[in-house]
Amino acid sequence: MRALSAIVILLAGCASTGGDIQGARDSWNGAAYDDVISHWGAPQRHKTLADGAQAYTWESEGRNDVGPGYSSIAALGGSGGASMGITGALPDHGGSELVRCDRLLVFRNGRVAEQTWQGQPVFCDRFRR
Repeated sequence: MRALSAIVILLAGCASTGGDIQGARDSWNGAAYDDVISHWGAPQRHKTLADGAQAYTWESEGRNDVGPGYSSIAALGGSGGASMGITGALPDHGGSELVRCDRLLVFRNGRVAEQTWQGQPVFCDRFRR
C-alpha cells in the first residue's frame, strides 16, 4: 500500500511540472482570429472546410533544456491494473531536445470553435492565451 501511495505522489508531482496541453488549448476556446494572429503570427496552412468553416494550422519547433538524468514516468491503466515505466530523453550534444507543438484551429463566425493540438505538453503550454 505504501508503494502505491508513493507512486501516486510521484505521478502528481510530475503532472504539476509537465505542462498542461489541454489547459493551453482550452484557453483559446472562443478566441477571435485576430487575437490568435497577434499571439502566434501567420499560420503555415489554411483550408476552407465543406461547411464554410476556416481551418488554420500553426507549427512551432523549439528546444527544451533537459538536465542530466532527465526522465519521464508513464502510467498506463487498463482492466489488468496499472503499470509504470521509466523512459529517458535523448538530449543532443547541446543538452536539449527538439520539441514541437502543432495547433489546428477551426474558426466559425470568426471565433475558435474546434481545436487539435499535438506535441510535447511542456512546450505546447507556452502557447497558452
